[in-house]
Amino acid sequence: MGIFSAAESYEISGKVALVTGALGIIGTQITSLFLELGAKVILVDVISDGSGEGKCSSLNSETDDEHGKRAIYIQADLRKPEEIRRILEEGHAQFGQIDILVNNAGLALYKRYYVDEECDAISATIDLNLKTPMESTRLFVRMLRESGREGVVVNMASIAGLSPVKYFETYGTTKTALMFFTKASEYLAPKIRVTAVAPFFVNSPMAFKDGKVDKIPFINKHTLVSAKDVAHAVVKQVRDRSSGGKTNMVIGRWNSIPVWHFSASNVYLLFVVFFCWFVGIARSYLGLPSGSSFLSEEKSYRHAESAQSQKKTE
Repeated sequence: MGIFSAAESYEISGKVALVTGALGIIGTQITSLFLELGAKVILVDVISDGSGEGKCSSLNSETDDEHGKRAIYIQADLRKPEEIRRILEEGHAQFGQIDILVNNAGLALYKRYYVDEECDAISATIDLNLKTPMESTRLFVRMLRESGREGVVVNMASIAGLSPVKYFETYGTTKTALMFFTKASEYLAPKIRVTAVAPFFVNSPMAFKDGKVDKIPFINKHTLVSAKDVAHAVVKQVRDRSSGGKTNMVIGRWNSIPVWHFSASNVYLLFVVFFCWFVGIARSYLGLPSGSSFLSEEKSYRHAESAQSQKKTE
């Protein structure tokens, strides 16, 4: 079976995709794959040196379209909410629609949290990795609802959000929260799907720039993923109509493994609730006290308070 099965039926050709962090190594692969599959692409990045416009000029020359440009660049600082609104409005004005949003922009500062990391860096990471995709998704969903169109959001999470390790305290926390946000948005499906991919360490300059990542023992050539692997995982989530609320891991040779931690947590929670209910029934049947010291203390406190109040009245 190929990467895209018959069941993954959302058609990308003719759609418009907005990709943030589009000039990075992962963003470049995502935009190229969307164009290859017949979509138009809005590239968004913070870079303002002309490279974004140059990239789009090159892409448009490679993908001739009788109806005009298939790729445009919008420079924006997505940590500012007004900039998020602007890119959506400009992109929509250019192509008349936006069907796919890929929240790929991110910031990773691998520092010793309790030694080197400063409050400004922590805030910047939270702003770009969490607040930005949440606000982008919120405004995009509103846009889709107003137009009555289908749409897909793919959030760029990370394995760091599933496996806590030192140097990733802030980064990993934002990615865990992003997966929670994705799962919590499941109810929007099937018309609007909010999904995520969680890559392992990508063989990119950002991952290895500080020299700390390559010292982690379980990182090797068998577990690293390429930017192209991540791009294919993103497209797979877009095409899979059952992907709403789901996060897929991308690690080594295993592309797009479903993350089950939320489902497992729900099963565990149900087990605990059922067990407590069963114990309560058993205690009641045997004539034993409820076993809740908190409730007993609360009743005693209220009884004493009532008695004291009554004494004051007398």
